Amino acid sequence: MRADVLRDSTVRTILRYLCGLILCGLTCLSLAAEVDQFSGQPFTPLNDSSAIIEAEVERRIDAAIKLANSPYPRQRPQKVHMMRRRPNCDVERLYDSLRWYLARPVIGQVETFAEQSDQVERRRIPFEQSIYRDFAWQYSPSLVLSQRIAAVIRLGGTEVGTDKLGHFFTEGASYFAATQRLQGELNAGLLFGEWSESLYFGAQTTGVFSYADLVANFQGLRFWNRILAEQPDPLYGTQPEAYIRCENKRWQRANDFLWADYVDDGWNESINCSVLRTPALLQQLSLEDVRCSPKRLPKQRYGELAERLLNPQGLAVLAQHLQPEALLPQRIHLRSWALPPEAFEHIKDMRERLELWRQQQVGEGQ
Repeated sequence: MRADVLRDSTVRTILRYLCGLILCGLTCLSLAAEVDQFSGQPFTPLNDSSAIIEAEVERRIDAAIKLANSPYPRQRPQKVHMMRRRPNCDVERLYDSLRWYLARPVIGQVETFAEQSDQVERRRIPFEQSIYRDFAWQYSPSLVLSQRIAAVIRLGGTEVGTDKLGHFFTEGASYFAATQRLQGELNAGLLFGEWSESLYFGAQTTGVFSYADLVANFQGLRFWNRILAEQPDPLYGTQPEAYIRCENKRWQRANDFLWADYVDDGWNESINCSVLRTPALLQQLSLEDVRCSPKRLPKQRYGELAERLLNPQGLAVLAQHLQPEALLPQRIHLRSWALPPEAFEHIKDMRERLELWRQQQVGEGQ
C-alpha cells in the first residue's frame, strides 16, 4: 500500500475518533445514563414489575406484527395507478417493524415505559444524592451535564436499572446486526458492546464502563435471535422456540415473552460492578464507601463468556485491553480492513491528551 494511502487512512481514523468524541459531547447527554444501586441502603423491597412490562413488550410485538403484515402500495408495471401488495411474511419488513416499536435510538420505548408508567414501582436516586454527585463534568460530561440517573425496578428476583431495558432491545439489535443475525462471529457483537462502553456509551462520556450493560446487551442478542429462531441460542447452543412464525403467509406470535428467560444478577450493578476510566474516578467512588457483591455473579450460567460479561474483581480501573485503541484493531480485523499500526498509536495519544486536558481543567477549577 502506498505511503500516502496509509497517511490518509490514519487521518480518517483519527478524525472518526475525534468526531465521535465531539458528537458524544453534543448528543450523548440524552443517550448515556448510569444507575446507582448503592445509595440509600437499606432498600425497601420493590414490587415485581415483570408481568406489567412483559405485557407492554408483547403489545409492541403485536403492533409490529400488524405493521409487518399490512399491505403497502406498489406501482404496477406499465400502469399509473397504485395497487396494494401483501408482504407475505417479508422477513426484513418484520425486523424493521420490530425495531420501530422496540429499538429506536436515543432512549428506548420500553425503557421510557418503565420510567414513566404508574403501574411500575421504581426507586429513584437524585443525581445530587448519588455516588456520582462529585464527578467533575470534564471527567463525566454526559452524566454530570444531564444528571440522568436511571430508576431501579424489579424484574423477578433481580433489581435492575431501567437503562438496561434500552440496552436489551436497542443494543441487543446492534449485536444481532454486528453478528449478521448470528450467522457470523459472536465476537463481532461482543466487541461492538465493549467498544461502545469504552467510548460513547460509557468510559469516555460517563467515566463508567458497565459490565451489567454488556450482559443486558448480550441477552438482547438472544431475544432478537428468538424472533424467528433461525440460529442456535448463543448462550446454550440449543435451538430456541421462536416468538413469531409464518402461517398462511402471515406473521403470527407463537410464544410469550418472559423476562425470566433473560434477567439475572449480571444485570445488577451492585453485583456485576462497573469499572472506572481513571484512578481518580475510582478514588471518588471509594470515598462513597461503595461495596460490591461479586460473589453473587452467575458465572456458571455464562461459562466461557463470563470473562467478557462479568466482573469478579469489583470496582477497578478500566483495563488496557478495553481501551479504544486496543478494541479497534480487533474490530477492523473482523471486517478485513487494513489500517497502519501508527493509526492506533495516534488514537491512544489523542485519548491520553484528552485525559491530560481533563486533569488540567479540573485542577485549575479547584
